[in-house]
Amino acid sequence: MKGRIDLTIPADMSGLKEILDGVAILLEEQGFPFELISDVQLATDEAVTNAILHGYDGKEGEVHVIAEADDQEVMVIVEDGASAFDPVTFVSRDVSLDGDDRPIGGLGLILIRNVMDEVRYRHEDGKNIFTMVKRRGSNIL
Repeated sequence: MKGRIDLTIPADMSGLKEILDGVAILLEEQGFPFELISDVQLATDEAVTNAILHGYDGKEGEVHVIAEADDQEVMVIVEDGASAFDPVTFVSRDVSLDGDDRPIGGLGLILIRNVMDEVRYRHEDGKNIFTMVKRRGSNIL
C-alpha cells in the first residue's frame, strides 16, 4: 500500500519541522528502518533549507513537498518558485581542501547525493522541481 504526504510551507524555516515529521511518520507507517528514515529526513532537510535560504534568500514564497512511499522505495519531491537552480549539475566544493581553504557551503548537495539513490531536477512552469529517491535495502549513511 502506498502512502503519501503533500505539504506546503512558507519560504521560511518555521514549517521545516512539520515536513520532517511528516516524512518520518510516512516512512514509519511503511515499515522503513530508522537509519533509512534518518537519511531521507537529512536529505529532505537539506533540500528544503537550500530552497528557503539560498533560493528565496529572504523573499516571500512557498516550498511544496510531496513524499510518496511504498514497500520498496520513497520518493521526495521539493518544489519552489525561487530562481532556477539545478542542484544535480552543480559543481560541488573541493572537499580535499583543508577546512580553512575551502569556501563555505555546497556540502549539503554532496550529502544529498551520498544518502539518496537518485536525484533529478527539472525547471517547469517557473518552478524548481527536485526529486530524490531512496530504495529499501540501499546503503545507509
